[in-house]
Amino acid sequence: MRMTSLLQDNNSISNASITGTPLESKARSILASSIHYIPSTTSSSSSIFYYPRAYNSNSTDVDGVVDSTTLLLAARTLSKLGRSDLSWEFLRTLFRAQSSNGFLPKLVYLNHTNNDKQEFEGAAWSDFIGIYPGPKLFGDTSSEEGAIQQSLDTETKVWSSNSIMATPHHATSILEIFYLSNQTSEDVNNLSIFYTKLQKWHTFMHQQVISDCSDGRDANYTFPCIVVRHPLETEIDMASPLWESALMNVTKIVKEKKWNSGISIPKEVKDSFDYPGNDIYNSYLYLLQCLNNEGNNNATSQNNANYTNHDVFYSRCPFGMLDVGFSAALAKADTDMLMIGQILSDKNHLTRPTMDEMASTKTRSNRSLDMLLAMWDEEKQSFFNRLVTLTENEYGWYSSNTTISLEASIAYNFFSMIDPMLNSSLVAKMSMQLLERSGKLSFNCGDYPLWSVGGCQGSSPIIPLVNYRVSTGLIRNGELGLGDYTSNGLLNLMCGLPNSDESNLKNCSKDLFFVNAFNATSGLPMGNNIVQSSLTAAVVLDILVPDKEFAYESEPPISSSSVIFLIAAELVVAFAVGVVCLVLSLNLMRRANADEEGDEFVQLVNEQQPLYEEPEDDGDAVNTSGIGAWSLELISSMSPMKWFSRGSSNNS
Repeated sequence: MRMTSLLQDNNSISNASITGTPLESKARSILASSIHYIPSTTSSSSSIFYYPRAYNSNSTDVDGVVDSTTLLLAARTLSKLGRSDLSWEFLRTLFRAQSSNGFLPKLVYLNHTNNDKQEFEGAAWSDFIGIYPGPKLFGDTSSEEGAIQQSLDTETKVWSSNSIMATPHHATSILEIFYLSNQTSEDVNNLSIFYTKLQKWHTFMHQQVISDCSDGRDANYTFPCIVVRHPLETEIDMASPLWESALMNVTKIVKEKKWNSGISIPKEVKDSFDYPGNDIYNSYLYLLQCLNNEGNNNATSQNNANYTNHDVFYSRCPFGMLDVGFSAALAKADTDMLMIGQILSDKNHLTRPTMDEMASTKTRSNRSLDMLLAMWDEEKQSFFNRLVTLTENEYGWYSSNTTISLEASIAYNFFSMIDPMLNSSLVAKMSMQLLERSGKLSFNCGDYPLWSVGGCQGSSPIIPLVNYRVSTGLIRNGELGLGDYTSNGLLNLMCGLPNSDESNLKNCSKDLFFVNAFNATSGLPMGNNIVQSSLTAAVVLDILVPDKEFAYESEPPISSSSVIFLIAAELVVAFAVGVVCLVLSLNLMRRANADEEGDEFVQLVNEQQPLYEEPEDDGDAVNTSGIGAWSLELISSMSPMKWFSRGSSNNS
């Protein structure tokens, strides 16, 4: 059975090693053990849901929770380890939750219940599952009773964060999974399958999320375009100082209304490294409930003459923000959609895009890049998030056509470099901040990079995902030394080694913690250090194992000699058909001429009588008028052979 073989092959993940370091071995073991599946009632492999469990812990069960960020990074890493088969299966699981309009959620929940034993596998219908909000918080069904009854069915259920969209790294991950695979015909087919799904996702983003927005080229650009409507839609940790400013209005509303979620926040959430405190977290839950009440399409854009030809952002919920990381991810993904389309065209695949589709994708790519560049602050030499300045009207709706800059000194601002930037000077200006040791926007703090909060005051978490994103962006933009320093610093920190070129990862500490954050000052793990994060394991492996060259082979086009041969063959066939038609026509004419010469009596009568006669008034007489009265002589006289023979006689 294919399911069994996929899991049995996991030894190839955990046992192999490229660097021979304890860090790589531990990362491989964590990633291999994170691979789970939720079965179906059928034996078809297409009905099995493979996914990486977010973290391994003896105290908390997170089975059935699929975090899109963790899945995409794990799938990329598995592909470079030679397991692209699992990578494609992971993606199939993630895209099972795609809505008909193309929407892709941040979180997916899988539940399978066995009626016979009244036991379930996967995610429970609850408010929280470990550190994650549970499916119950998103109200994925009309009632709790309906959800419980639904979970008792034998079919596997797919719930999702239906009001929280994912950060759009999907196209980038899928393209790189293909590059890192063996690029077999099956890999090409999978690329084609997901290209169709990605088109729906990007159409949703451009037509429903950022439709009718300014593209940023206007010098007076203020109107919000790529708007995230909840902190979960970003990759920014909840403890970031950004949220205190960004959620200020929401926190104020929560306090004024004395709003209470009525939900008990579990210990796992409060023990997380980025738990922001009760006030910010209540704002987090308030926004979640607001979005669920209105559905994921409650924000619209419409023209309003009172706003000087700018479109107006409307929302029932009091929060909207332009996020640098989200915008950069979309700009990169739009560019990668162009590349996927080009690959399918060069592979002569049946689902290759048309010229019009490629032109549309190019337009989208330019537009999303312009939106990202519009978030650049020339004075501060940095990219900053922007907050939508919402005003509530008498009907309880919030509207705005302006934004203000959130000048937070956070490492997430460097996510802007996820793709090579057209303006290299922006990269140089941003890179200087990574080398500075003083000032509000300085990030060269402490012994290890990269502090998630700049300014070099106090301490700050060092988050493996942030180091990975920033180091990858630096390398792609030509800052190889700084990029390697950022990624190697993370590995040395995890190994308990000095951050220097002399450090050898083979001398790693025996106590390796693959947590989601480390204290920048002490180097100790933050949060629950029993937890082993599969996201961090995927990040470490992706850094340690080098990428292949991002290249592919085109299918050979039809040669010119083959084209000439096909044209010649078509001409021969056409000539043969013409000859056959000519021969048949001559035979028919000869036969008509022979019939004429064989009936002299009819010929004599036709010469003495008119072509037809009016019948006598006899009821029994046969009506010979019309075509039935025409003689054989007349018909035969119309034969071209007759004319030809008469012409010959006259000439003689």
